[in-house]
Amino acid sequence: MKKNQFYLILLLSFSSCTLPNAGPLAKKVENTKNIEIVTVTPSLANSMIEETKQKQKERLEAALRELSYAKKAEDYRLQPGDTLQISLWSFSSPSGNIQEFQKSEISPTRLGDFQINSHGNISLPYIGLINTSNKTQTEIKDLIKKKFQLLKIWDSPDITVNATSNQNGIIVTGSIGDPKILSWNPGGVSLARAITLALGNGTSALNENSALDNSKNAINVAIIRNNHEIDIPIPEALANNIQLEPADKIIIRREPAVKVTVLGGGISKNGLYGFSNTPSLASIIAEAQGLNPNTANSTKIFVFRRNKQYQSILYVFSWKDGSGIISSQLFPINDGDIIYVAESPIIPISRVINTIFQMALPATIAR
Repeated sequence: MKKNQFYLILLLSFSSCTLPNAGPLAKKVENTKNIEIVTVTPSLANSMIEETKQKQKERLEAALRELSYAKKAEDYRLQPGDTLQISLWSFSSPSGNIQEFQKSEISPTRLGDFQINSHGNISLPYIGLINTSNKTQTEIKDLIKKKFQLLKIWDSPDITVNATSNQNGIIVTGSIGDPKILSWNPGGVSLARAITLALGNGTSALNENSALDNSKNAINVAIIRNNHEIDIPIPEALANNIQLEPADKIIIRREPAVKVTVLGGGISKNGLYGFSNTPSLASIIAEAQGLNPNTANSTKIFVFRRNKQYQSILYVFSWKDGSGIISSQLFPINDGDIIYVAESPIIPISRVINTIFQMALPATIAR
């Protein structure tokens, strides 16, 4: 058998089988069953980016409306576990006349710190048990003062009460370093103030570096109120006058807003990519170091997406002319999308030819 005939038979035998390649070719992707296929034009891509911007605006406005309904700050009601710092004040004057207060000697006595037990009681010297359940700091002060006045041991006794409680405080945690509990202020606490106090110098939360390769992180604030979570970007949290409620919880998250998987033998660098804002298809391809000039089928680039009804949609982009590139620059990529760039159909044939030459070379050398 002549050498040329041998190569021809070998080529035919390889062409009759399927050699492995980096994912399905474009034609097989388009023949996928039970999937909606949409060819993207510049006008469609432009309408989709406007729709994405509108949805983002509506989500932000809804979150700000919900946060604007914070309850009016009220005096804190004491609860079991709170600690009361109580001091007794009294004075005496030579004549016993209160008008001679300036001549008297003020005598403060710190009675100590008293924790409210599970029944809502504290125990004070000379007085015994006092129930603090559902009382404000002012109400418990007046109650203790009356008790000491009835004892008639001190001249015009007065009481100061300072309550220490973390149960009504604002919890700030997440990407801020150490978690913080901020004491509730009877005058109210704004979200911007709580974030500023918790961040300190801000370096830990505002650093956008991440372990995810080529990623950029968005910094978002989640406010948890009554077991319900409301999310807003941190610039909006700082710019708007958002009033918190007692015992609100704040979680600062630093993570990509959009994570996208890039696959296929036609892309230079497959991987998972993260972005702080909604990226375009073109920007993601650029982040993945562009199309592979040796293998890419630039005539068909695909974006796989699942909509809210869990239906699969395949968006198709053709880079045969400028309209496909324009569409890619405008088209918004959603979190969870998959971008697939197939190999050119010629690549499997090239593999066949390369395999033939690799097999033929040892035989040639042996001869």
